[in-house]
Amino acid sequence: FDVLLDHLDLDARLARADLVITAEGALDHQTPRGKVPAEVARRAKLHARPVLAVAGTLGEGAHEVPGVDACTGILPAPMALAEAMVRASELLTDATERALRMMSLGALVTEAQRSYGRASDAPRARREVTSSTTS
Repeated sequence: FDVLLDHLDLDARLARADLVITAEGALDHQTPRGKVPAEVARRAKLHARPVLAVAGTLGEGAHEVPGVDACTGILPAPMALAEAMVRASELLTDATERALRMMSLGALVTEAQRSYGRASDAPRARREVTSSTTS
């Protein structure tokens, strides 16, 4: 797939990217053995870019793929393969959005920590719990 990635001018695109998102049907211990997401992640790291992998399923070793900083599966709940295939576009879009929202939350937490110098210096959110009874 080097020919394909070169044809796509992947390295130039990675140099301009802030975040790299790659996808695979199944992300697992076999991914580093010649699958496209592993090569995309390897090349992204040459440009010091963070990598998010989105997969149909996350198998054993999914969270240990070299170069992949975070990964997420697209299935929000167990479902038949046929249904997952029919809904693949929707599921992929939803999973990517959830992952990006989590990344955005992480950025907000980091920003808040920097604003206060350290996480332990940040004011704690206060939540009042009230209860009422009716007769």
